Amino acid sequence: MRIIVTIGDCNGIGLEAFIKSLYFNIDYFIKRKNVSFTIAGNSQTIKEYIRLLNLDAQIRNKQLLIKDISCEIEEIENYSSVEFGKVNNLSGLLSARSIEYAVEATLKGEYDAILTLPVLKKALYLAGWQYPGHTEMLAKKCNVNEPLMILFKDDFRVALATIHIPLMKVPENITTSKIINVTQIFHNSLVQDFGIKNPRIAILGLNPHAGEEGSIGIEEKDVILPAIHNLQEKGMNAEGAFPADSFFAHSWLNRFDGVIAMYHDQGLIPLKQYSQGSGVNFTAGLPIVRTSPSHGTAYDIAGKGIANWVSTYDAIFSAIEIVKNRKKINS
Repeated sequence: MRIIVTIGDCNGIGLEAFIKSLYFNIDYFIKRKNVSFTIAGNSQTIKEYIRLLNLDAQIRNKQLLIKDISCEIEEIENYSSVEFGKVNNLSGLLSARSIEYAVEATLKGEYDAILTLPVLKKALYLAGWQYPGHTEMLAKKCNVNEPLMILFKDDFRVALATIHIPLMKVPENITTSKIINVTQIFHNSLVQDFGIKNPRIAILGLNPHAGEEGSIGIEEKDVILPAIHNLQEKGMNAEGAFPADSFFAHSWLNRFDGVIAMYHDQGLIPLKQYSQGSGVNFTAGLPIVRTSPSHGTAYDIAGKGIANWVSTYDAIFSAIEIVKNRKKINS
C-alpha cells in the first residue's frame, strides 16, 4: 500500500507529528511491510525543520529516514524557510503545491491514499489559494459536487452538512435536498469505508431544542424532518431531528454509527472534546482516500517539540483500513 503525505505548513506542527508518529510506532510499520510512504515536500525545508527541532530523522539521497523507515521525497521546488508560528506566503505556496501534486498523482493511481498534514488557510490565501479548505479543493480536483467531511474517533463519527461557511449563512444552506444528499453519502461511506452493513444515522436539529415544534425555529419542521421521512421511505436507517445538546449530553450517541451535524462547531466541539487531541478528518464521497489529523497547525506550540502525534498516527492507520475496506467491497 502506497501512502503519499503532504508537507502541510512548515511553520506548524504537522511534520513534527508525522515524524513522531512513525518513530514511536516503528514496530507496527516495520511489520506492515506492504505500506510505503512518500512525502511531497521540499528537501531543504524538511532538513531545516528536522535540524531546528532536533528530531531523530535525517535526509539522505532524497529520502526522509526515520529509524528503519525510508520515506521517499517527491521534490516540490518551492522552498520555504522554517519560521515557526509565522504566517507567510512561501509556506502557503509550498503547502499548496504539495497538495496539488499529491491529489493529481493519487488520481492517476500512483498512490492508494493521501495523508494531508495541517495547513494554515491564511498562508494559502497569501499564496493565491482559491479554496475554503482541503475538502473543497479535493472535490474540485476529483470532479465531485458534494464532498462530505467526516471526523471520527473510534465509533464516534460526525459528518457535517455545512463546512467552512459563516454561521449566519448556515440556515440558507440547509435544504431538504442537501440533508438527503449528505445522508446518502454518509450512509455509503459508512458501508464501503467503515465496513458497517446497515448503518444507523442520527440527524441533529439546527435550532435550540430542535426548534421546539417551530416555536424557536422552523428549519426542523420545514426542512430537516421532511428529509428524514424521505430517507426512511427509501429504507435508510435515519432518525432525528435531535436537539444537539441533549444528544451529546446523554447516551443517545451509543445507539448510532454516525451523526450528521448541521454546522461545523455543532459537531466538532463534542467530537474534539471526546477525542482529546486524537481523531481523524476524512473526506468521503471521493474516488480517492484522504485522511488528515483532526488538529490544525498549532502555531502556539510550533517549534517547541511538544506536538502530540496520536492524531496523525490515527489518520495513517485509518487510511490503511479504509483502503482495505474499499478493496473488500469492490472485490
